Amino acid sequence: MATLTKRGLANVFGSKMVFDVILYPVPQSAKSTHQFEEKKGKDYYGQDNAWVALNEMIEGEIALLLLGDTAAHAVAGAVFLAPLAVVTISTADQTLWNTTWEVVPGSNFDLKNDDIGNYNLRLRRYVDSTQNTLAAATPT
Repeated sequence: MATLTKRGLANVFGSKMVFDVILYPVPQSAKSTHQFEEKKGKDYYGQDNAWVALNEMIEGEIALLLLGDTAAHAVAGAVFLAPLAVVTISTADQTLWNTTWEVVPGSNFDLKNDDIGNYNLRLRRYVDSTQNTLAAATPT
């Protein structure tokens, strides 16, 4: 049976795991995109005359190299994080990364025949700190 994970006003089913693998994820790049939903209002003539921006967020992608002391360890470290898993970043040079993030769809691995693999981790965080805290909270 598949594990069902929800965030926000929901429940989380499944169990937590801890991994102990000889693995050294080395950040290579970080790309961020500013996103928001936009609602438009129209006047009597059908012309746009009001705009509302909602759910402002940053979508990010971090490219990592998976380095191990052997190729087998690099491959063993290629484990996808659970849907909506909470990731906390605290020591990035660019301050917009230093907060709590959620894993979103689209992460991927590129494993090779040597001891190096590529991992692209896709993340999301809301700009509003209260919304971001609530999005990453696990209801009890």
